[in-house]
Amino acid sequence: MKQQTEHKNKLATKWLFTKNRSCSCTMPGIWRAVSSCDGCAVIFHGPDGCAHVATLMDLGSQYRIIGDRQNENVDTVPLIASNLQERDSIFGGTDRLRDCIAYVMKTWKPKCLVIASSCVAGVIGDDVEQEAEEAEATYHIPVLCIPYGGFLGGEYSDGYFQTAKLIMERFILPQPIAPGTVLLLGDQMGPCGQYAREVKRLLAGFGLEVKWQFPGYVPFDQWKELSSASLLIPLSYAGQTQGGLEKTAAQWETMFGTPAIRDVYPVGWQNTCAWLRKIARLRQNEELGERLIRQEEKRLADFVASILPVTKNKKAVLGIGRGPRWYNPAETLNTIQRMQMDITAVVLFDKLTAEEKDSVTTAIEQWKTSNTQHFDFPIIVDGNYRQWLDEADALITTDEIMDHPVKQFFIPMVPLAGTDGEIILMRTIYRLLCRYGNKGGIAYA
Repeated sequence: MKQQTEHKNKLATKWLFTKNRSCSCTMPGIWRAVSSCDGCAVIFHGPDGCAHVATLMDLGSQYRIIGDRQNENVDTVPLIASNLQERDSIFGGTDRLRDCIAYVMKTWKPKCLVIASSCVAGVIGDDVEQEAEEAEATYHIPVLCIPYGGFLGGEYSDGYFQTAKLIMERFILPQPIAPGTVLLLGDQMGPCGQYAREVKRLLAGFGLEVKWQFPGYVPFDQWKELSSASLLIPLSYAGQTQGGLEKTAAQWETMFGTPAIRDVYPVGWQNTCAWLRKIARLRQNEELGERLIRQEEKRLADFVASILPVTKNKKAVLGIGRGPRWYNPAETLNTIQRMQMDITAVVLFDKLTAEEKDSVTTAIEQWKTSNTQHFDFPIIVDGNYRQWLDEADALITTDEIMDHPVKQFFIPMVPLAGTDGEIILMRTIYRLLCRYGNKGGIAYA
């Protein structure tokens, strides 16, 4: 992560980072996969700091939910660190792990125990799997061991999906289908997050009820029932790393025969319509699907009509600093067009590689070509875009700009879902434009 300096007419973005792959640890992923599964307990075989990282991650998630004006209604299970010390790197830490397991069993009496191993445990060679087998024989409860060794064995998603895979293979058996029930797959801020809330609202129009969200939010006693769901809905979005979620959804279909809505996700209006139509086909009621789409379209149109007196003909510059792997500019361009704002320029920030700039440029040109309205705005790649910001009413951007009074809307890192997501974006931009005078500032959805 680095801060860009300002040169001549070039403006500086506040923070720049390029992410080719995740640099996260497997242990928080393991934790997140069972963090709200009542009846479980999790042991981090490592220093106390490892558990602290997971706690901070959960705290950030809680703040996000509070900021979204939602009440968090899920509790987390016990998370305990074996508290490896410096001396354990010489003499081994299996005794600490054994004592920690005994303490957890005496204090919380879990129905299932999950053990994640840290980098320290991996380096010193502690046989965590053997300890897990002995604990299962001693306490007569299932003990899952995911011995990745922190950073040594992979990243967050590896720990998350491997834990889900072990649960699927060990605990879930084919069950009779319960008509009208839905299983959500993935996290996306949990049941209180915007994605899950919007999916539940849209599915209700088909008479479908979301009963579970797996992994992470299903009590241990209900794991065996999960295969009774009549539909599997992965919570993801195009453009992001799909590997783990796609593979898990495909494995679920193979193991339990549950149809899954894959390859299309309700992010952006066009994708939401395609997603609804796919569900309608599975439900063999395409007429209902089109009726729901018309209802959502009217809701969207009614909201747009209410903000047009402020947004119409306002000049907007789109700033892009995320590559095509992480961001699809067509969705933002559609939103700006829907608000009838005048797109005066698209800026590609210096943080993008040459290949990323080419890919983003191609995506923008394709959007222009497929649009019935004619657009001739420039795509600026040389960093000299100050004059465009001087004339703009708002900058819609993936990166904050420093030392310029233009009003800025920060495009969410995690896209919002469905019609509600589109309305949230437009409402935030509308309120930004309503601010008195040209005082700048930045707004977040």
